Amino acid sequence: MEVEKHPSARQTRYLYRNDRRKLWWCALPYVDERGRKKQIRKSFRDRNFGSSKQAFHAALLWRDANLARLGETALNSSFLKVRRTTVEQLAALPAEADTFGLVGITVTTRDQPPGINVSVTAFRGQKKWFSMRRYGPFGAFRNAVYQRCQWVQAPMLDDAELHARFQCWVKNNVRLLNKYDIRL
Repeated sequence: MEVEKHPSARQTRYLYRNDRRKLWWCALPYVDERGRKKQIRKSFRDRNFGSSKQAFHAALLWRDANLARLGETALNSSFLKVRRTTVEQLAALPAEADTFGLVGITVTTRDQPPGINVSVTAFRGQKKWFSMRRYGPFGAFRNAVYQRCQWVQAPMLDDAELHARFQCWVKNNVRLLNKYDIRL
């Protein structure tokens, strides 16, 4: 494979050249099982592969193999725009975990007037609250997810997944719902 003078952005996605050190390097972002952003990296020195072209080809092969392995957790996938963990991972979290497993969706409580809100955030400065008293617990959650999907232009999650995530949250937060007299 020939290295172009100016390779396309798609061809060099996650690949970088350091001319001073004479190497290509690859940094693949992903999200771990706890929702933290991480990277796997590897460098490809020209002298180890015989030439810049061969080092570039090796970097491409490594990148493509690892992108396939990372799959849905790759940082630029639509999975990350909304989901932090899968439903299966969410069900396996300890009982004290107070989460829906979704990016930007959290539960907040207030004392005056007493109540619980589901808040949704996206980008800087975009924030909205949905009252569990007004919309019902699941309605507030569904509205927050819908708002997040609109803001980040991701497809809406299906009802089965929403119900599964909500049930995991309810299982860990019955006392909170009782404290604020919120009925399911």
